[in-house]
Formats: sequence, C-alpha cells, structure tokens
Amino acid sequence: MEADRGSRAEHSGLREMGRCRGAAVGRVAPGDRSQWRRWIAALGFAILALATSARAQTPIHIGQTIEGALEEGDRKMADGSYYDLYVFRGNRGQRIVIHLRSREFQPYLTLMDENGVEMLSESGEHGHAQLRCTLPRSGRYFIRVNSVRREGRGRYQLQLLEL
Repeated sequence: MEADRGSRAEHSGLREMGRCRGAAVGRVAPGDRSQWRRWIAALGFAILALATSARAQTPIHIGQTIEGALEEGDRKMADGSYYDLYVFRGNRGQRIVIHLRSREFQPYLTLMDENGVEMLSESGEHGHAQLRCTLPRSGRYFIRVNSVRREGRGRYQLQLLEL
C-alpha cells in the first residue's frame, strides 16, 4: 500500500485534458493494479463527495491563499491518509492555477468537477504541487489537499489564482 501511494507520479504521465495540464487520470493499463486501486479510491471519493454536506467543504475564492494543516481529526482517504476539501465556483473558459506548498509533507493536489470526478492530480516535488486548467464549464469545483504518503501530516499553504 505504501509503495502504491509513493509511486503515483511514476505511474501517471502528463497529458492534456481539455486544456488542463496535470498528472493523467483515466488511463488504466491491463494488469496495472495500482491504477485500478486509484480508480476505486476515486470512485469512493466521488460518492463520498456527493454525500458530504456543504459544511464539510471549505470555500476558497479566486485570488485567495489559505493556510491549513493535515492533522488528526481530518477526513481520511481509503488508504488512511488525511485530506482537506475546498470548493470554489468557476466559469467556463476561466484559466486558473492552483498551488499547494508544504515543508512538512510531500503534497498531493487534486482538482475535481462538481460531481467529484477527478480532472487533474499532481504530486509535488520539493514541497510544491501545481495544477493549471482552463475550466470546461461553469459550476462548482473541488480541490483536495492530500499527502503522497499515508502518514503525511503538517501545515500547508493553498493558493487559487486566475491566469
């Protein structure tokens, strides 16, 4: 399990998704169990995101920087790692960049559509993960802050900007 989380970036290359750049999600090679596990985890998260009340999602606005922490008591992924969930409203054609920085854990950043379906994900090297995207439609989007390693905890800075 530990090796699976630590090797996310190794199994997924960069690709264009619409006009979004980040780690590829959606391609599963036959026999690649780690990809299937991630798909199952993503499906579980999508169901959880739809069932989660609005109170459990922290709003973030374009131009805002949030100081946060992954810590005991936060929500947990299927693999036991902690995550924080943010929500923002975006417009079709809007160009955004999301930065996640931490000196205390290796960041893993995910952008999801209003249905909780992963659009992009990126594991950060040297304490910084970044996603760039031209939003395909107007509506709500979710940002998940997570760690590459299950035991990853600590403070972070999340920034949502318009390009």
